[in-house]
Amino acid sequence: MMHTTAQALGRAHLAELHRQAQRDALAHAARQAGRARRQEPGHRTPGILAAVTAWAHRRPRPTPESS
Repeated sequence: MMHTTAQALGRAHLAELHRQAQRDALAHAARQAGRARRQEPGHRTPGILAAVTAWAHRRPRPTPESS
């Protein structure tokens, strides 16, 4: 194999490793962004549910009507 051919193959291999590293870095960043998005409070349901539950517990219960 000629020296220049070996150099060209080495450069091609190095370029492929570089592309692979870029893909891996992008995939890693996407996974982290997905995790961060899932950890954000997406709804206010738990807070609203707690407020309604507290309100319901504070209300006086209706007295049963006698017949």
